[in-house]
Amino acid sequence: MKRIPFIFILLLLSVVFACSPSDNDDASSEYVIEGWIESDSHPIVKLTYSIPVTKDYRSLEDLKQYVARWERITISDGEQTTTLTGVMDSRFMPPYVYTTTKMRGKAGRTYKLTLHQEGGKPNIEAVTTVPEPVGIDSFHIERVSSSDTLCQLFAYVNIPKTPVTYYKVFAKTDSTSQDFLSSYFGLLRSDMIPDNGKIAIHRGYTNLEKDFTPYFSVGDTVLVRFARIDSTAYEYWRSYDDIIMLARNTLFPVTTSMPKSIPAAYGFWQGMGSRYYMVPIQP
Repeated sequence: MKRIPFIFILLLLSVVFACSPSDNDDASSEYVIEGWIESDSHPIVKLTYSIPVTKDYRSLEDLKQYVARWERITISDGEQTTTLTGVMDSRFMPPYVYTTTKMRGKAGRTYKLTLHQEGGKPNIEAVTTVPEPVGIDSFHIERVSSSDTLCQLFAYVNIPKTPVTYYKVFAKTDSTSQDFLSSYFGLLRSDMIPDNGKIAIHRGYTNLEKDFTPYFSVGDTVLVRFARIDSTAYEYWRSYDDIIMLARNTLFPVTTSMPKSIPAAYGFWQGMGSRYYMVPIQP
């Protein structure tokens, strides 16, 4: 039976209704790990359970039961092993994360995440390396010709085409949230970036918006996260983007689950070489 990770319920509500429902809700849920460690930042892990696609209605309030609390998660960098602490944090969705102040990501270092299971079940493990960050040289803002209030944000980067490297753009305008939305068409390979280094920075896309626009409004302050990632993370986000773009298309419903980049669990554990930028939208 197909299951949907909690992470995608708020983003992809239409996926649930596009899939063939099942009358069987007895299969055990699987863990969904949404974790990352960035250069010079503490690790963040969200842990939830997959949600079966059934005919039964589920309110957003009911989804609280799919947040996994009280689990033991450790991270090792080869020299030290640190246990993460689960804490309530309203700046994230869901508002519960595992983290620690005893470890910060360092470029070039490898980190092993372990979810310790009880009852004789094997531990769930994933490994990632934090890439060296690459910065954005400058930003440029252009008015959208068909609107008096919308603008397109561009960035200029200077990245060699070879060897091939990978990048993910995130953006947000909500200063009260720590969750960055995946920028629409914000997945990059170095060999596909134009020679002038110009790339578009779009708003993040969710299916909760009826009239989505990739542009920003005049007066917005955009916080951009430009993250260098590895090839495994690139493939993961490429599948994510495919689902986002197809989720509201009634002719091509989404019928596949996200890839498992972590053995025995859904989700991801990714190292990111990140740089952050605050850009006021004032053309």
